[in-house]
Amino acid sequence: MQAAPSACAGQQAASTAPDWRDQVIYFAMIDRFDDGDPSNNDQGADEYDPADNARWSGGDLRGLRNRLDYLRGLGASALWITPPVANQWWNPRVGYGGYHGYWAEDFSAVDAHYGSLDDYRALADALHACGMQLVQDIVVNHTGDYFQYRAGEWRADAPARGFHRTADSRGRRAPVQAPFDRNDARSRRDRDAAVYHWTPDIADFGQRRQETDFQLAGLDDLNTENPEVRRALRRVYGDWIGKVGVDAFRVDTAFYVPEDYFADFMHADDPQAPGIAEAARRAGRPAFHVFGEGFAIDRAYADDGARKLERYARDEAGNEVLPGMINFPLYGTLGDVFGRGHPTAELGHRIDSMMAIHARPHLMPTFVDNHDLDRFLAGGSEAGLKQALLAIMTLPGIPTIYYGTEQGFAAQRQAMFAGGHGSGGRDHFDADAPLYRYLRRAIGLRRGDLLFSRGVPTVLATNTATAGALAWRIDHEGRQALVAFNSSDRPALMAGLDTGLAPGTRLAPAFAIDGQAPVLEVDGQGRIGLVLPPRAGLVWMAEAGTAGTSPRSASKASAGRIVLDPVPERVPGDLQVSGHAPGLSRLSLVLDGDVEAAQEVAVAADGRWQASVDTASLVDPALEHALVAWSADAGVASAPVRFRVERHWQVLARVADPAGDDRGPDGRYRYPQEASWQGRHTLDLLGAEVAASGGSLRIDLQLRDLVADWNPPNGFDHLLVTAFLQLPDRDGGARAMPMQIDALPDGMRWHYRLRAGGWSNALFSSEGADASHEGTPAPVAARLDVDRAQGRLRLSLPAEAIGRPASLSGARLYLTTWDYDGGYRALAPQAGGHTIGGGRADGPKVMDAMLIELP
Repeated sequence: MQAAPSACAGQQAASTAPDWRDQVIYFAMIDRFDDGDPSNNDQGADEYDPADNARWSGGDLRGLRNRLDYLRGLGASALWITPPVANQWWNPRVGYGGYHGYWAEDFSAVDAHYGSLDDYRALADALHACGMQLVQDIVVNHTGDYFQYRAGEWRADAPARGFHRTADSRGRRAPVQAPFDRNDARSRRDRDAAVYHWTPDIADFGQRRQETDFQLAGLDDLNTENPEVRRALRRVYGDWIGKVGVDAFRVDTAFYVPEDYFADFMHADDPQAPGIAEAARRAGRPAFHVFGEGFAIDRAYADDGARKLERYARDEAGNEVLPGMINFPLYGTLGDVFGRGHPTAELGHRIDSMMAIHARPHLMPTFVDNHDLDRFLAGGSEAGLKQALLAIMTLPGIPTIYYGTEQGFAAQRQAMFAGGHGSGGRDHFDADAPLYRYLRRAIGLRRGDLLFSRGVPTVLATNTATAGALAWRIDHEGRQALVAFNSSDRPALMAGLDTGLAPGTRLAPAFAIDGQAPVLEVDGQGRIGLVLPPRAGLVWMAEAGTAGTSPRSASKASAGRIVLDPVPERVPGDLQVSGHAPGLSRLSLVLDGDVEAAQEVAVAADGRWQASVDTASLVDPALEHALVAWSADAGVASAPVRFRVERHWQVLARVADPAGDDRGPDGRYRYPQEASWQGRHTLDLLGAEVAASGGSLRIDLQLRDLVADWNPPNGFDHLLVTAFLQLPDRDGGARAMPMQIDALPDGMRWHYRLRAGGWSNALFSSEGADASHEGTPAPVAARLDVDRAQGRLRLSLPAEAIGRPASLSGARLYLTTWDYDGGYRALAPQAGGHTIGGGRADGPKVMDAMLIELP
């Protein structure tokens, strides 16, 4: 065995009682991080092929140990690794391998691809020598996929009916570890042991019994109500703490296990297999942390998922269940606001919500991308990613960085090492990479002051209508910091911000994504005002100021006030507005904070003024807009007036598409063979209605079958819609259909391309697009509305997202269907588990298509 790296010699060893509020976690998928021992890569079970994302790539525990300098240089204080346990190596039924670690065949052993128990101990020892903590991912809900039920044959009172087991590539039909090897429902002995729920796949995630007792994606569901199963899981995971020195667990798929299971898991009074809290105490780790995964991405202003998460953190009596849960609702809103141009008020609500709902928000890991979801850069910009990362560094929670984010990865499970999948044949451990250097600064801000890891945020400013200004104050033990963002690509006005700080407080620059934050002073009313540059992210520390007023507040006093007259709450067209501004000759009308689009207005000698504000691009009646009258020279702004716009949508086209033509370009394509695809036509377009309003576009699609088998955040799965838009009277554009190995028909060229699926929603302009590059991410994505009962999917694009066209008359749309799993799903001559069949691997990835020309 190699000696542990000596780079951390002389460093302070990791504390056995860390305060997890102050940690920053780096999350690495073992198989895709680094290959420290090539001799263990290929175990001879048809499971290893770095060219195939479904197979093992070769990363291992020694590879992780060899890169601890890289992690420490970034500023990480803890390493979270995917489950290192022995896994089902290759599942021929679904055509996928267990390289990710979540398909256990033996919870008690290290997988041969990752190395040995000694390698794992050496990694833990090296981390602790570097002052870092080790987080092990664990699974209590399921094992690998060894048994299934034939479609339509399962009966709860006859568990052997329709039951069959499938051999993996090594001929194994069950886990090798007792009692989990008792998995044959046809055996009386195994049925009586009741180690498993004898159930088929979840068909309805809204049914709680299915969620907890049925199989998730074909994985064999453990009967965690069974005392013997509970004891076995406590024992095996308690052993990992003692024999390796693990400092925390992340619990996979926690939502698929009843909440009360975790009270036993954490606190069972069993001398031979104690709860995890006692097992950790016996191992000398009294501050052992456990946090669960609950896939709960709430829609804007909704909190159902957050409340469900909290039920796993504490019971109805307020007793602790799990010490923490991953903050999925915050993740979803960060992506919407910084990646897809949603109103910043959505993030303001999410911050307020998490502080009100969660008893311990500081112990909830926060993140911007992970191994199960599209990376931020798969559809968002680097500027937006930097903002999202700064947000988690300045909010309660444990910031968690998914491997490769610091290297600008856009692919979900790309390898960091040269020999791994999607690496491009080179290593990606570049400490001079721009995002690595940026993250090192942002993590330094977080870890450099307990104010950021232990403080409480108060939201001060948001934009209710669109991207733009967002600010919060952080308070901790009598100290304060101010954090401000502009999520827009245009300058944003933040006028009259009530900071809640004492008059004269000096705001000293502490951090800026780009450039330098200006020095600010709070005026006599506790306010500040400034124009935030595009995509700004700024942090100030509050310092005691001097008595008096700032130059800005003095100029405000001499200039008088600007007043906007009341406006209707709802307007059907352009907004007529008036007011008075004594002492000024001109002012600017700023709609929704957009300084660049401000309308200049002359003020009469008597101080009165009036104007008409164009609302053609304001098409969502649910959004509340804000108009401010502002004088940049005088440094004074009016109070905002708020209103909503109810515009008319004009239907431009209704087009039908034949049923049953979901067979690809030549009619030979076939759906995948996995059971959830059978008997359905989820890629069959039946028609579309296209409407416009003031340059905004709305597409209503009719699908033959619209399903959500895998509980996707966007409300549908087994479907990816790719929409290509050619705008009238506009040059340029691209013919290639990125990643789909095809070109647009009939000489069409696209200017904007929308990719919308169950886990992704991204809009691109054609700049930089070709067959293998998706183009340039747009700052605003589509709004998705799903009606599965009626088979309807609505895609809405505001005018600003598509370049504010004067008209959509003469535009062309090309709509295609396929499926997506970190990329467009594979095509092969023969259909596989989740592989579409009937074509060459390099054939067009288009199952059904419609070309629509708007009159």
